[in-house]
Amino acid sequence: MKVFDLDSARETLVLIKPLVEAINAKREEIYTILEDIREETDILEKMYKETQVRELDEQIRKHFEKIEALGGVIKGIDPILVDFLGFYENRYIWYCWKEDEDTIMYWHELDEGFAGRKPVTLLKEEWV
Repeated sequence: MKVFDLDSARETLVLIKPLVEAINAKREEIYTILEDIREETDILEKMYKETQVRELDEQIRKHFEKIEALGGVIKGIDPILVDFLGFYENRYIWYCWKEDEDTIMYWHELDEGFAGRKPVTLLKEEWV
């Protein structure tokens, strides 16, 4: 697993954010198609729309795989939460990002989750 400092995690996030935007767009498309399926009476049209949903779901899965290949660890999917493994004061930590945040502004211990997030400004400058 890749270990990041804050700068490299933020640089990688620049590559991840467009993937997250694509995931959310495809997710919205799925919701629309699912609504259409509920109202559809033609069985062939319903089957076609179900195929579209499966294809979009596969595309979403591939985007998540790309995020992981870049070193991000998916911690949540709604909202999308991505952590980056870091090393600080002789221990591993997570740099934490939530999809509606501009950049990585928080971190937490390995055994803490989202609720344990603390501002990265609390980390000593030479360690981030």
